[in-house]
Amino acid sequence: MITKSIKHLLFAGLLCCGAAAAFTSCSPDDYSLGSKDVTRDDLIEGIGFDIVPDAGNPNIVNLVAKDKYKNYQVLWNHSQGRGKGSTVTLKFPFAGTYVAQMGVETRGGVVYGDSAKFEVKQFCADFVNDELWTKLTGGVGQTKRWYLDLDSRGICRHFVGPLYFYGTADNWNTVTLGQTVEGDSWSWAADWAGQSSWLLGSTGAMDYGYMEFGLAGGATVKVVDNAQNRVMNGQFQMDTDNHTMKLTDAQVLHDPGRDAIVTQWGNVTILALTDDYMQLAVLRDNDPNEGNCLLSYNFISEDYLNNWTPEVVDQGDVVPTLPADWRDYVEPKTQKQVTFKLAADDKPFDWMNLDGTNKGIEGFDANSGIEDLTLELNRSDNSYKCTSSTGTAVSGTYSLSDDGIFTFSAGLPTEALSQNGLAVFKANADNTLRIMSIEVDDYSGALGNIWLGAQQKDDQGNLYQYMGYHFKPYVAGGDAGPRYTANINFFDTDWVFINGENVFITGDGDYTFTISGTSDKPYGIYLDVMKILADHPNMDMSIKDIKVDGQSIAFDDTAIDRGVGDAATTARRYILNPWGATAGDAPKYSFTSTIEVTLHVVFDNGAPYITEE
Repeated sequence: MITKSIKHLLFAGLLCCGAAAAFTSCSPDDYSLGSKDVTRDDLIEGIGFDIVPDAGNPNIVNLVAKDKYKNYQVLWNHSQGRGKGSTVTLKFPFAGTYVAQMGVETRGGVVYGDSAKFEVKQFCADFVNDELWTKLTGGVGQTKRWYLDLDSRGICRHFVGPLYFYGTADNWNTVTLGQTVEGDSWSWAADWAGQSSWLLGSTGAMDYGYMEFGLAGGATVKVVDNAQNRVMNGQFQMDTDNHTMKLTDAQVLHDPGRDAIVTQWGNVTILALTDDYMQLAVLRDNDPNEGNCLLSYNFISEDYLNNWTPEVVDQGDVVPTLPADWRDYVEPKTQKQVTFKLAADDKPFDWMNLDGTNKGIEGFDANSGIEDLTLELNRSDNSYKCTSSTGTAVSGTYSLSDDGIFTFSAGLPTEALSQNGLAVFKANADNTLRIMSIEVDDYSGALGNIWLGAQQKDDQGNLYQYMGYHFKPYVAGGDAGPRYTANINFFDTDWVFINGENVFITGDGDYTFTISGTSDKPYGIYLDVMKILADHPNMDMSIKDIKVDGQSIAFDDTAIDRGVGDAATTARRYILNPWGATAGDAPKYSFTSTIEVTLHVVFDNGAPYITEE
């Protein structure tokens, strides 16, 4: 899975190289991209690929790339959806004319050839006997209706919302089978109860209509779209092996506000399909404000809709478990006032289970400036003040129950924490937040981290998760100086990362960073000190020693790049820079146990760390 840190590092690497040479000189050898001189004419049928009917069954057709493209990443658009790989096998139940288009990823981008047509001349009943055809249509000669899982009253019957979000690499294997895949894999189950103000735009809760799939005289689909006052009658093809579907002359039923950000509403990835519910995903590939992702529209069958009754969920005693002395850390007896600040540099928010554990949901970029969100507590008079990053302040008195529940007399300000608006800081309707977990700082022995949670409920009022906010405390009037989080990161030619433990920079002196593991394919090593440039623009940090498997190696500190990290206030030393002067040093950093780097830090070196050229 490509994590956010890798994506940021890729961006930093592009800056080091220069935009014009980003993918030609800044990447390790990746022969799957091939050369960039492939043209559209090279990828047509007979030159780039062949359409090969199966010798034993003419309803099976193989799309086979020519041998000269075996080192490329081959992509396909075809009548049953999308595919990749040098060979794709398709099964067509019905006679008809179908199309196939071949593409390859090159260093100059993806190149596609013209589409080729081919015919299947007979019906193959075996291919519609798969259980997915039966679940979708009701069987040969039948039709079956599917409704978006939301009605005009705002009720969702199976899912917590009508629209979920997934990574571009997610598919049947990750959603239905629960497997892990490489690439952009993440999920956000947007709940209608908490996200109804924006999730389906201006149309909101309504009867959106239905999709009717049938196997009566062919594979047909009828879409009754009430939001746009239209009816679409078309056909569909389903690839049951790869769990994809292609709609012709019809679109997946959806909210009209997203029309423009999806270019192929008929290219469908089937994420889940049972007798009662299904998830059909389309690729969001044309949003000027957001990156690509899968939009999963969630449906329930007509039978499920007509026979559904609300379920009352008994949460029992599932609550977070806090240590016995948790109150001593949250309200230390020797400190009257504590200020909590949102931990913007260390996963500031996450969705949490009822027991207080983090769900670890990825793919949500934080808004800039949210580190200025503060919560001040004064235990001498039980007063509080909460200030958003934009300066909106709410103050009053607070209480803290023995169950770890804060109650704020005047509530809290509301603030969007993520760029897509899905993560929002706010109190519960009764002005409460719950302590989900605490962590004691090994460095100071005091409270280091605290997670506070706001309840999230489904449409039946059942609590099913929390929106968690990660805070770190700062003691008002304390004499402890600032502590800057620093870490070292290693990655190999396959972009596999090894991250060292955090080190805390508290003043001038020497600090040692350690990477533990093994690798014979080193590609990059960089060391970051977060936020230090905001307070100490004249700081400097020099490399004093580098040990590989316990042995010091030769290096030139002047050749090791000085720069900034993902944020402008992060000081970075790029020890092994694949795009810089030290790229040739990679063989030195093959290791079997550890790499240790000793760094000498000076808070004021008399000159700016970053100088303008």
